[in-house]
Amino acid sequence: MNAKVLNKHALLVVAIGAGMIAGGAARADGVSCPVSYQTLKQKLQQADAQDSSGFNNHYWAVVVNRAGVVCAVAYSGPTVDSQWILSRQIAAAKAFTANGLSLDSAPISSGQLYASVQPGAAPNPLFGLAFANPVDPKAAYKGNHLGQFGTANDPMVGERVGGTITFGGGFGLYSGTNAIGGVGLSGDTACADHSTAWRLRGLLGLAPTAGNDTITLDNKLDSFGDHPHCPNDTDTQGATQGAT
Repeated sequence: MNAKVLNKHALLVVAIGAGMIAGGAARADGVSCPVSYQTLKQKLQQADAQDSSGFNNHYWAVVVNRAGVVCAVAYSGPTVDSQWILSRQIAAAKAFTANGLSLDSAPISSGQLYASVQPGAAPNPLFGLAFANPVDPKAAYKGNHLGQFGTANDPMVGERVGGTITFGGGFGLYSGTNAIGGVGLSGDTACADHSTAWRLRGLLGLAPTAGNDTITLDNKLDSFGDHPHCPNDTDTQGATQGAT
Protein backbone atom coordinates (compact mmCIF):
# COMPACT_ATOMS: atom_id res chain seq x y z
CA MET A 1 0.00 0.00 0.00
CA ASN A 2 1.55 3.32 -1.05
CA ALA A 3 1.81 6.46 1.10
CA LYS A 4 -1.10 8.24 -0.65
CA VAL A 5 -3.48 5.34 0.08
CA LEU A 6 -2.27 5.14 3.68
CA ASN A 7 -2.86 8.87 4.14
CA LYS A 8 -6.39 8.61 2.74
CA HIS A 9 -7.12 5.68 5.06
CA ALA A 10 -5.84 7.61 8.07
CA LEU A 11 -7.93 10.65 7.20
CA LEU A 12 -11.03 8.48 6.84
CA VAL A 13 -10.47 6.95 10.29
CA VAL A 14 -10.00 10.38 11.85
CA ALA A 15 -13.14 11.73 10.14
CA ILE A 16 -15.27 8.81 11.30
CA GLY A 17 -13.94 9.13 14.84
CA ALA A 18 -14.59 12.87 14.89
CA GLY A 19 -18.14 12.34 13.63
CA MET A 20 -18.87 9.86 16.41
CA ILE A 21 -17.52 12.22 19.07
CA ALA A 22 -19.42 15.23 17.72
CA GLY A 23 -22.74 13.49 17.25
CA GLY A 24 -22.68 11.12 20.19
CA ALA A 25 -24.09 8.50 17.82
CA ALA A 26 -21.84 5.66 18.94
CA ARG A 27 -19.84 4.71 22.00
CA ALA A 28 -16.32 3.36 22.07
CA ASP A 29 -17.78 -0.06 22.95
CA GLY A 30 -19.86 -0.05 19.76
CA VAL A 31 -23.29 0.52 21.35
CA SER A 32 -25.26 2.97 19.19
CA CYS A 33 -27.14 5.67 21.09
CA PRO A 34 -29.44 8.59 20.21
CA VAL A 35 -27.58 10.80 22.71
CA SER A 36 -24.15 10.94 24.30
CA TYR A 37 -23.67 10.45 28.03
CA GLN A 38 -22.35 14.00 28.45
CA THR A 39 -25.37 15.51 26.71
CA LEU A 40 -27.81 13.35 28.70
CA LYS A 41 -26.18 14.38 31.98
CA GLN A 42 -26.20 18.09 31.13
CA LYS A 43 -29.78 18.20 29.83
CA LEU A 44 -31.07 16.05 32.70
CA GLN A 45 -29.71 18.51 35.22
CA GLN A 46 -31.34 21.35 33.29
CA ALA A 47 -34.70 19.57 33.19
CA ASP A 48 -34.49 18.80 36.90
CA ALA A 49 -33.79 22.45 37.72
CA GLN A 50 -36.69 23.64 35.53
CA ASP A 51 -39.33 21.33 36.99
CA SER A 52 -40.93 22.04 40.37
CA SER A 53 -43.70 19.43 40.40
CA GLY A 54 -43.80 16.47 42.75
CA PHE A 55 -41.47 16.38 45.74
CA ASN A 56 -38.57 18.16 44.00
CA ASN A 57 -36.45 15.02 44.18
CA HIS A 58 -33.54 14.28 41.87
CA TYR A 59 -33.72 11.74 39.04
CA TRP A 60 -32.15 8.86 37.23
CA ALA A 61 -32.37 8.96 33.44
CA VAL A 62 -31.75 5.98 31.17
CA VAL A 63 -31.68 5.97 27.38
CA VAL A 64 -32.12 2.87 25.23
CA ASN A 65 -31.49 2.63 21.51
CA ARG A 66 -34.08 1.32 19.07
CA ALA A 67 -33.06 -2.26 19.86
CA GLY A 68 -33.91 -1.64 23.52
CA VAL A 69 -30.29 -1.78 24.66
CA VAL A 70 -29.26 0.61 27.43
CA CYS A 71 -26.79 3.08 25.98
CA ALA A 72 -26.62 5.98 28.49
CA VAL A 73 -27.34 6.34 32.22
CA ALA A 74 -27.12 9.54 34.25
CA TYR A 75 -28.37 11.10 37.47
CA SER A 76 -29.23 14.71 38.23
CA GLY A 77 -28.22 15.07 41.88
CA PRO A 78 -24.78 16.03 43.21
CA THR A 79 -23.81 12.45 44.13
CA VAL A 80 -24.83 8.94 43.07
CA ASP A 81 -27.02 8.45 46.16
CA SER A 82 -28.74 11.85 45.99
CA GLN A 83 -31.66 10.11 44.24
CA TRP A 84 -33.37 6.81 44.99
CA ILE A 85 -30.96 4.09 43.85
CA LEU A 86 -33.87 1.77 43.04
CA SER A 87 -35.05 4.32 40.47
CA ARG A 88 -32.09 3.54 38.21
CA GLN A 89 -33.56 0.19 37.20
CA ILE A 90 -37.11 1.62 37.05
CA ALA A 91 -35.91 4.33 34.65
CA ALA A 92 -34.39 1.66 32.41
CA ALA A 93 -37.67 -0.27 32.32
CA LYS A 94 -39.62 2.92 31.48
CA ALA A 95 -37.29 3.63 28.57
CA PHE A 96 -37.65 0.05 27.34
CA THR A 97 -41.44 0.22 27.59
CA ALA A 98 -41.84 3.49 25.69
CA ASN A 99 -39.36 2.51 23.00
CA GLY A 100 -40.96 -0.89 22.53
CA LEU A 101 -44.48 0.49 22.08
CA SER A 102 -43.68 3.59 20.03
CA LEU A 103 -43.81 3.45 16.23
CA ASP A 104 -42.88 5.95 13.56
CA SER A 105 -45.33 8.88 13.89
CA ALA A 106 -47.10 7.03 16.72
CA PRO A 107 -45.43 7.60 20.10
CA ILE A 108 -46.78 6.01 23.28
CA SER A 109 -45.53 7.09 26.69
CA SER A 110 -45.47 4.78 29.69
CA GLY A 111 -47.90 7.10 31.49
CA GLN A 112 -50.55 6.64 28.79
CA LEU A 113 -50.85 2.96 29.70
CA TYR A 114 -52.03 3.44 33.29
CA ALA A 115 -55.81 3.42 32.82
CA SER A 116 -55.81 0.49 30.41
CA VAL A 117 -53.87 -1.91 32.64
CA GLN A 118 -56.26 -1.65 35.59
CA PRO A 119 -58.49 -4.70 36.26
CA GLY A 120 -61.72 -4.36 34.32
CA ALA A 121 -60.51 -1.26 32.48
CA ALA A 122 -62.93 -0.16 29.78
CA PRO A 123 -60.57 1.71 27.40
CA ASN A 124 -58.53 -0.71 25.30
CA PRO A 125 -58.11 -3.19 28.17
CA LEU A 126 -54.50 -4.25 28.59
CA PHE A 127 -54.67 -5.87 32.03
CA GLY A 128 -51.57 -8.03 32.48
CA LEU A 129 -49.34 -5.86 30.30
CA ALA A 130 -47.31 -4.83 33.35
CA PHE A 131 -46.12 -8.43 33.66
CA ALA A 132 -44.91 -8.61 30.08
CA ASN A 133 -41.22 -8.40 29.18
CA PRO A 134 -39.93 -8.90 32.74
CA VAL A 135 -36.69 -7.28 33.86
CA ASP A 136 -33.55 -9.32 33.29
CA PRO A 137 -32.07 -9.25 36.82
CA LYS A 138 -28.60 -10.21 35.62
CA ALA A 139 -28.53 -7.18 33.33
CA ALA A 140 -30.29 -4.80 35.73
CA TYR A 141 -28.14 -5.57 38.76
CA LYS A 142 -24.82 -6.06 37.03
CA GLY A 143 -21.89 -4.33 38.76
CA ASN A 144 -20.90 -4.08 42.40
CA HIS A 145 -19.40 -0.58 42.50
CA LEU A 146 -21.90 2.17 43.29
CA GLY A 147 -19.42 4.75 42.02
CA GLN A 148 -19.85 3.45 38.45
CA PHE A 149 -23.62 3.95 38.44
CA GLY A 150 -24.71 6.90 36.37
CA THR A 151 -21.33 7.34 34.70
CA ALA A 152 -20.28 6.77 31.11
CA ASN A 153 -19.15 3.31 32.29
CA ASP A 154 -22.40 2.35 34.02
CA PRO A 155 -22.58 -1.48 34.00
CA MET A 156 -26.10 -1.44 32.51
CA VAL A 157 -24.75 0.10 29.29
CA GLY A 158 -24.76 -2.50 26.55
CA GLU A 159 -27.38 -4.62 28.35
CA ARG A 160 -31.02 -5.16 27.40
CA VAL A 161 -32.58 -4.74 30.84
CA GLY A 162 -36.19 -5.08 29.68
CA GLY A 163 -39.13 -4.44 32.00
CA THR A 164 -42.61 -2.98 31.55
CA ILE A 165 -43.71 0.10 33.51
CA THR A 166 -47.23 1.49 33.17
CA PHE A 167 -47.03 4.87 34.86
CA GLY A 168 -45.43 8.20 34.00
CA GLY A 169 -41.79 8.74 33.09
CA GLY A 170 -41.05 6.89 29.84
CA PHE A 171 -41.03 8.43 26.34
CA GLY A 172 -40.05 7.41 22.84
CA LEU A 173 -37.19 9.35 21.27
CA TYR A 174 -37.54 10.58 17.70
CA SER A 175 -35.73 12.03 14.77
CA GLY A 176 -38.65 13.84 13.19
CA THR A 177 -41.27 11.13 12.79
CA ASN A 178 -38.80 8.23 13.05
CA ALA A 179 -38.60 6.33 16.34
CA ILE A 180 -34.95 5.96 17.37
CA GLY A 181 -35.04 4.90 21.03
CA GLY A 182 -36.51 5.69 24.42
CA VAL A 183 -35.80 7.60 27.61
CA GLY A 184 -37.00 6.84 31.12
CA LEU A 185 -36.91 8.99 34.25
CA SER A 186 -37.53 7.90 37.82
CA GLY A 187 -36.99 9.43 41.23
CA ASP A 188 -40.10 11.42 42.15
CA THR A 189 -43.87 11.03 41.77
CA ALA A 190 -45.05 9.37 38.58
CA CYS A 191 -46.40 12.74 37.38
CA ALA A 192 -43.12 14.54 38.13
CA ASP A 193 -41.18 11.79 36.36
CA HIS A 194 -43.42 12.31 33.30
CA SER A 195 -43.12 16.10 33.52
CA THR A 196 -39.33 16.16 33.84
CA ALA A 197 -38.88 13.50 31.16
CA TRP A 198 -41.04 15.62 28.85
CA ARG A 199 -38.76 18.59 29.50
CA LEU A 200 -35.65 16.44 29.01
CA ARG A 201 -36.79 15.08 25.66
CA GLY A 202 -37.45 18.62 24.46
CA LEU A 203 -34.03 19.80 25.62
CA LEU A 204 -32.45 16.88 23.77
CA GLY A 205 -34.29 17.87 20.59
CA LEU A 206 -35.68 14.34 20.28
CA ALA A 207 -39.44 14.94 20.57
CA PRO A 208 -41.64 13.52 17.78
CA THR A 209 -43.01 15.85 15.13
CA ALA A 210 -46.16 13.74 14.77
CA GLY A 211 -48.35 11.84 17.20
CA ASN A 212 -49.40 12.54 20.78
CA ASP A 213 -48.03 10.87 23.91
CA THR A 214 -49.38 13.29 26.52
CA ILE A 215 -51.38 12.10 29.52
CA THR A 216 -54.62 13.38 31.07
CA LEU A 217 -54.57 13.71 34.85
CA ASP A 218 -57.98 12.32 35.73
CA ASN A 219 -58.73 9.92 38.58
CA LYS A 220 -61.76 8.48 36.73
CA LEU A 221 -59.35 6.50 34.51
CA ASP A 222 -62.05 5.92 31.91
CA SER A 223 -60.07 6.78 28.78
CA PHE A 224 -56.80 5.64 27.25
CA GLY A 225 -54.09 8.03 28.38
CA ASP A 226 -55.72 8.87 31.71
CA HIS A 227 -53.29 8.91 34.63
CA PRO A 228 -54.13 9.48 38.30
CA HIS A 229 -53.26 12.75 39.96
CA CYS A 230 -50.10 13.03 42.04
CA PRO A 231 -49.10 15.44 44.82
CA ASN A 232 -48.26 18.91 43.49
CA ASP A 233 -49.10 18.03 39.88
CA THR A 234 -50.63 21.35 38.75
CA ASP A 235 -47.68 22.27 36.53
CA THR A 236 -47.08 18.81 35.09
CA GLN A 237 -45.64 19.13 31.58
CA GLY A 238 -46.92 16.95 28.75
CA ALA A 239 -50.29 16.64 30.49
CA THR A 240 -53.79 18.04 30.50
CA GLN A 241 -55.91 18.39 33.61
CA GLY A 242 -59.03 16.21 33.66
CA ALA A 243 -62.26 16.70 35.53
CA THR A 244 -61.05 15.20 38.80
